[in-house]
Amino acid sequence: MLDWLLKRSQAPLGQPLSSGFPLASVGQGGFLVGTHVASNLGWRPVEALTAGDKVLTFDHGMQTVVEPQREIIVPGDGELDPARCPLLVPRDALMNRVPLWLMPDQGVLLESDLVEDVQGDPFAVVPAAALEGYRGIRRMHPGAQMELVTLRFAQDQVIYLEAGMLGFSAAPVNLMCGRLLTGESAYRVLPPDEARGLVLSMIAEEEYCPAGATAGAAQPAVRM
Repeated sequence: MLDWLLKRSQAPLGQPLSSGFPLASVGQGGFLVGTHVASNLGWRPVEALTAGDKVLTFDHGMQTVVEPQREIIVPGDGELDPARCPLLVPRDALMNRVPLWLMPDQGVLLESDLVEDVQGDPFAVVPAAALEGYRGIRRMHPGAQMELVTLRFAQDQVIYLEAGMLGFSAAPVNLMCGRLLTGESAYRVLPPDEARGLVLSMIAEEEYCPAGATAGAAQPAVRM
């Protein structure tokens, strides 16, 4: 389980665990308006999707959107709290065909042999905040208000964004009992410190062996 912890200690270019920014959960996920999502009608802007529309998922084929949630973030003119600062993802960093923004708590599915479990599954969900420094991903002040859309499904899903990026969408939460309405998640969601350790190991691995630079993000194919 999480044998990347052992491999990380052997990484030739290991780095400190700290990123210099807070990794505590701030509850901000969602996708910026204009981000394209794979649906049964082709690539659609996330804001165009409504309840009842179907979206292509990584594990479960087409799944119905239960509820799209919208939120507007107004960053203001001064310095932005680092914990709430969005991250700019350059083109192709996570198999995304265009640059895009991610909020710090937005989950992203990564594929790496550093995270294989006893079943040989090389996938794990990490918060975007943990990706700082990976393939040019960096925190930046957006310079303007951001309108976000979060797609909710009956169960946790991973959806396709901008050709090949894989975004995690958690099912609605029952706040009375503190767990998912539909039970345990089908995805391994790493806590912030473990996620950051994995990403630092992936950075070190790519610096040591640039030919393996495509191994960090899942390929744009539906997992069966």
